[in-house]
Amino acid sequence: MTVSLFTAFAAPFLLQATADVDVGAQTGAGAPSIEATLPKVTSLDQLPIEQAASMRCSVAFALVTRWQNQGDPRGANYPDLEADGGREFFVRSLSPLMRDRGMSGTEVQTMILREVQELEQIDKGAQAQSMMPACLLMKQSAGL
Repeated sequence: MTVSLFTAFAAPFLLQATADVDVGAQTGAGAPSIEATLPKVTSLDQLPIEQAASMRCSVAFALVTRWQNQGDPRGANYPDLEADGGREFFVRSLSPLMRDRGMSGTEVQTMILREVQELEQIDKGAQAQSMMPACLLMKQSAGL
């Protein structure tokens, strides 16, 4: 159930991120970064700290959004992330992985789902909640 709910949440963002990457490739906008030659990652732990942090916050935002949509009290103390930049943050975090690392939407989704499962199985979302203040600041500093 967790995977299907998260997939329903993440699918539009993955599609948007893929579209953003494809548009850049079609228009020739920007050359691929040097990271495009790096090996693909299978875990957030393999990413540079900035990318790993933004991806972990994206996962936390997705979890909180799901809680909010389900009326779960764990999401009540946070702004409406679906309407308040959480989606855009998610897409902005995914795009570099797909563009710079050459990852497919499926590869990114698999990595994210693994992170979601870990967060939920270890502590029922308490870690995501403890991350939220820093993640909300990160979202705000990104102009969202």
